[in-house]
Amino acid sequence: MSEAIDRYVRDGDVVYLGGFIQQEPFAAVHEIIRQGKNDLTVSKCAALILVDQMIGAGVIRHLITTFTWNPLPAPAHCFVRALTREVPHRIEIEEYSILTLNLAYFAGALNLPYVATKTLLGSGFDREQSDSGVRSRLRFETSPFTGERVCLVPPIKHDVGIMQAQRSDPYGNTQAWGMLGEVRYALQSCDRLIICAEEIVDTDVIMRDPNRTLVPAFRVSAVVEEPWGSHPAPMAGYYDMDWPYNAYYEKETRTEDLFQGFMNKWVYDTKDRKDYLNLVGEDRLKALGPERFASDPVSYGKLTRHIRTPYV
Repeated sequence: MSEAIDRYVRDGDVVYLGGFIQQEPFAAVHEIIRQGKNDLTVSKCAALILVDQMIGAGVIRHLITTFTWNPLPAPAHCFVRALTREVPHRIEIEEYSILTLNLAYFAGALNLPYVATKTLLGSGFDREQSDSGVRSRLRFETSPFTGERVCLVPPIKHDVGIMQAQRSDPYGNTQAWGMLGEVRYALQSCDRLIICAEEIVDTDVIMRDPNRTLVPAFRVSAVVEEPWGSHPAPMAGYYDMDWPYNAYYEKETRTEDLFQGFMNKWVYDTKDRKDYLNLVGEDRLKALGPERFASDPVSYGKLTRHIRTPYV
């Protein structure tokens, strides 16, 4: 992980963080913070305490998102401090609705100049600047075909994308399942990709279930095997959301001093994910493991035998 972050995440980058509620790359983000990366533009469809930690650590300059909070639900205290008191420093906010941000990733993945939509009209988001001063890059024009007012959603592209997924082969053919949200198009809008996988499997395992493949190997810059890399967020089929951790985080980050103590314990004083998991404890990790609940298998079939059979 340290090598992947050092090589592929650079100061000033536009960074996409994958995972919609689940599959959040906590292990990778902790390494970003430990290495002191800074001046980042972070793009995250659902910004939870992962982004709050980055804000409090001072690594984010510009945030592209739809919301930022603790999923208890509770406030994300570092986010609030940054917006209201510019602590540890001022951050710029670029805000969209969830569907609109998905469309922006879609435009970035397909290298489109924009995507036209009507989804925001009449919503309160249909202005280029909100009453609070939060900006977006949306534009509102008249359709040359119907004369209707439409919203033009700009493409969002990223220098590097990072996601924790269920599995990958050693080359980067990456598979994920569960609540995937926006990740398929967002990952395709990145120049470089770091895939953090719960487990590395043989390529044959990937080939037997091709519909689960999010990105092919040739798009991936680095593959890191990092079990439990999404904790305290969940990973479908591997572990559940650690709700008590979220409550603990809310209590331990209400002040700047408390937050610094939390980060010292859980990030700065841990050299890697193994140290972090030792803090979580074996009993809690075991309690977060799910019961097995498998989908029914399907056969894709090897359709090659008919080729040499001629018509009579």
